[in-house]
Amino acid sequence: MPAYRSNSPEAAPAGPNSTSRRTFLAGLAGAATVLSGCGGGSSSSPSDNIASPNQPTEPDPGPDIDPPVEPPEPPAPFPPRGVHASIEESSLTSRSITWFTDTSHAPAQRLEYDQEPLLEGQQNTPVFLHQRQASSEATFGVDAQTHRIKIDGLDPDKPVRYRVGSPSGGWSPVYQLTPINTQNWSFVHYGDQGVSVRAQRVTEEILKQPRDLAIIAGDLSYADGEQSVWDTWFDLVEPLLANTITMAAAGNHESKDGDGLQSGKAFKSRLTHPDPLLNNLNPNPGSTYYGFDIGRVHFFVSSAGALIDDFTLAEELINLEIDLAKAALRRARGELDFIILIQHYPIWTDQDGRSPANLTLVALQENILLRYGVDLLLVGHDHIYQRSVPMGFGIPSRLGYVQVLTGTGGQSVRLFDDNGIQRWSASEFVGIGFSRFEVEPGRIKGYFYGAAPQGLGDDVRQTVTDPFALHDEFEVEQRDWLACQNCAVPARPASELLQDFPALVAHTRERNRRAMEHHSHG
Repeated sequence: MPAYRSNSPEAAPAGPNSTSRRTFLAGLAGAATVLSGCGGGSSSSPSDNIASPNQPTEPDPGPDIDPPVEPPEPPAPFPPRGVHASIEESSLTSRSITWFTDTSHAPAQRLEYDQEPLLEGQQNTPVFLHQRQASSEATFGVDAQTHRIKIDGLDPDKPVRYRVGSPSGGWSPVYQLTPINTQNWSFVHYGDQGVSVRAQRVTEEILKQPRDLAIIAGDLSYADGEQSVWDTWFDLVEPLLANTITMAAAGNHESKDGDGLQSGKAFKSRLTHPDPLLNNLNPNPGSTYYGFDIGRVHFFVSSAGALIDDFTLAEELINLEIDLAKAALRRARGELDFIILIQHYPIWTDQDGRSPANLTLVALQENILLRYGVDLLLVGHDHIYQRSVPMGFGIPSRLGYVQVLTGTGGQSVRLFDDNGIQRWSASEFVGIGFSRFEVEPGRIKGYFYGAAPQGLGDDVRQTVTDPFALHDEFEVEQRDWLACQNCAVPARPASELLQDFPALVAHTRERNRRAMEHHSHG
């Protein structure tokens, strides 16, 4: 048996090869293969074997014999796995594809793609007009390689059909990325997934929903230093991530993958994100703070200090300030409708053991969000769903931001505290699920789909068999002209922004320590 390591009741196999991982995933889905033999007999009379005078005598065929069975094709020696799509540059004309192969001996990898529909008779034969060679490097912590390729110059009105791999090593399935209608499009958001049966259910439900973008708000795999668990997680979510642009934030459990400057190394080396505005002191393809646009919405992804030991927090705060200042100015000019911040940690929460707020982030970030008029804050970390009214500093405010806490990706089910719900809270849910957003000119409609556990007691709370249903629905309207103008202010200099930085670092380290301690007792 492979070794097991997980904080979930359903643990993930940590074996070194993809066979054990895929066996585990098949078990999650309850898959089984049933082989049945073909056979039978027939009855005949003696006269059936007598030829007519004008017919040659046919030889007796003897008893019925099953037709020969074609031997199965041997498995590909280096199958691509963990295929996922993201963007580094333009969300209209560019896509980045990342994947893995086991061992360091896989043949050179490439991506084959086109944007033309299949012709008649080509449905079962992959035909691609373009191909690009991938860059490759060793995957952190396991005997594998990570492969990347960026394709640009795409027609934004056509889908991208692609596969990755090599002729001698094997090919992935054919995946498709649909074009984004930037006037009316949608995205999903969740965090804290892991590799349990609950996580599998969340992925399956998301696949039923239309979406142009997937946002994962940290704590993706819960590998906690056991690097092969990342492979299990990527196998689980590949059907979603390979067909959907996916952008992720780093969480506190990502920090366990590497020490010191290597903190979060698995996240940084397995994912592909845009570079930050300023020079990255700790360069990695999977940046942990970065901005991107889709249509008239600007996103900024922050680590919120989750990887404090890599010494990039000061640089990240400067990037955050400059990025949001530029976005607020663009919005005042009429170029954007909304600004959305994504990170793992919530600022305000009613989860048991963490209420009422993450005071480190109140000091570190909340003034920045309010200064530049962030519209939505999408977070995870707490394994509950909770949505706020527009607020600032825990008080409802028409000019504040809406926090959507969706830490319900499947790792575990947590409870709300006994002190009552705070006045900023508009909706709460215990269970698993995901948020979905529909973007249209001047408005974002939000929905939360969830499934409740069998009960709230410790003995049944982690068993979730209820069907998914819509549990929350809300809208965020574009700010009026005057509010947008008031938020278009210059970025503050680093000397002002970081004047209390040593205290912020100390508070952040203590916050992270408490978060891990709470997890270990959860």
